[in-house]
Amino acid sequence: MKGSYILLLELNESQDIGVGRLGIWLFLKGFYAYVGSALNGIEARVSRHFRRKKKYHWHIDYLLDRADIYEVVLIPIEERLECTLARALKEELTCIRRFGSSDCRCSGHLFYAAERNELNTQVVDALTNLAVTYSPHLAPAPRLPPLLPES
Repeated sequence: MKGSYILLLELNESQDIGVGRLGIWLFLKGFYAYVGSALNGIEARVSRHFRRKKKYHWHIDYLLDRADIYEVVLIPIEERLECTLARALKEELTCIRRFGSSDCRCSGHLFYAAERNELNTQVVDALTNLAVTYSPHLAPAPRLPPLLPES
């Protein structure tokens, strides 16, 4: 199935996280929505985000080492929708500039809210306003902390 997706994340404490070529960034404790697309198979892409051992390829890979996915929103659609979703979310949430948008002209594809309910509400409102069909899925299980400490 082709489509776009939104990962809903929780970061339990503020922390500095290295994000590849972007350098080290401070991520605040709170809730994040990451918008992505997978026009070659959404199931495989989302499954990859849950894997513990993987080569880091996207900005989100670095954040997922520290944050827990609590829900995934799947949007089965033939065309690329991630930038449209990112623009809609930017209207109501704090955009983490340059994160996840190195292959487009968007400000960013990661959005922050201090409260879970605020993030969830804005994501549902954006999807409703865009009139897209979507399917929310609770994450299968909480992620475990990394096995080795950061050096």
